[in-house]
Amino acid sequence: MSFWHLLAALILTWTTAGAAGAESVSDAPSYSNQTTYGNAQTSTIKDAPDGYSMVFLETVGRHGARSLTSPAAEKRALKVWKAASADDSLTANGRHFAGDLADFQSAERTIGYGELSGVGAYEWRGIGRRTADVYAPFFAATQAANEPVATMTSPVQRTKDSGAAMRKALRAKFPDLTFSKPTVSARKLHFTSTRSAKGAAAIAKIDKRSDVRAAAKHVLRQLYTKKYVAGLSDPVGKALDVYLLFSTAPGMADESDVTFARYVPAKDSRVLAYAQDARNFYTYGPGVKGQTGSYKKARPLLDDFLSRLDKRLAGSSTAAVLRFAHGETIMPLAALLKLPGSAKQAAASKPYTYANNAWRGSVAGKLSGNIEWVAYRDTAKRVLVTMRYNEEPARFRKKCVAATPDGYFYRPAELHRCLT
Repeated sequence: MSFWHLLAALILTWTTAGAAGAESVSDAPSYSNQTTYGNAQTSTIKDAPDGYSMVFLETVGRHGARSLTSPAAEKRALKVWKAASADDSLTANGRHFAGDLADFQSAERTIGYGELSGVGAYEWRGIGRRTADVYAPFFAATQAANEPVATMTSPVQRTKDSGAAMRKALRAKFPDLTFSKPTVSARKLHFTSTRSAKGAAAIAKIDKRSDVRAAAKHVLRQLYTKKYVAGLSDPVGKALDVYLLFSTAPGMADESDVTFARYVPAKDSRVLAYAQDARNFYTYGPGVKGQTGSYKKARPLLDDFLSRLDKRLAGSSTAAVLRFAHGETIMPLAALLKLPGSAKQAAASKPYTYANNAWRGSVAGKLSGNIEWVAYRDTAKRVLVTMRYNEEPARFRKKCVAATPDGYFYRPAELHRCLT
């Protein structure tokens, strides 16, 4: 494992352990929804009750780490830098920014904007390896029966490359596993949610918070003189452009050694991560209490989960369905399912904060984040379904009644009742 892959794993450890209490961690940077997934050696599953054998697996996951999807934020940041340079308002530290940015852009152009990075491919190979390990008897039986595994992606290349990385890892352990020709669905895997007027108002209020503005100005003062920063309009937006570079850099570690860490102190990164999380919370996450626009477009994807499960139990030969999508897909689905950390909306009169809500972009929107359902059946044809969220066992929403005392296994009919 390279140093940067090890760093990504350490970042994963911190974000997973501290998701609900991130404020208590004072010495770790925060990368919001650009948090890399890491590559644990093992993952955890719940064993089905005695007499049940695994018959079906289906997943959806965000693509792996990537370069920036476009140079727009880079262009805005460079425009500010050039104006400051012309005004002789750069700090000694800030003089390095344009060179760092040029080096980073060179790496991005090498793989292409928005394309899967080496770390991203590594993430999905790791997920594939662990999936093959924890479900080895199932995949061995699937391979022996020559039952196909289906792959579905969005139209975007990085999702296709993520799927290829996972398939490669599965085939490393099960070389004769049969894969159907990959299919593409924008409707189910690349939809756009809606930020309501109340959500937009909450974000605007958050941007005016004294701690958010102070962190933004402190980041900008790493590059520019105090007087110059005082004259800038929208300091939060301008700081978030720099933060985006900083948060994307760990996922580009194979291609570039530029981190932008010299411009974004760890303490400020956590505050700006909150500002970025607020944007995603109101646009793709649980959103405003009583409103569903931020996540309702995930409904066709949830319907597909239920439909594929039904078809398999009715006799379909497809043993598994692997879906590869985007953060804008995973965050709404997590909210629709009310997964841990994604169940609570924010009152219109009380904006989302880390103190009053467990939602974190580093969990709900992380790179390669994933949701998985597994079905088991016994000799009497009774079926139990369980779920994992980022490879950890998770219960369905509270109104879903579990069929086992531990609360992790559900009958398909109950899922149809409580999820539709």
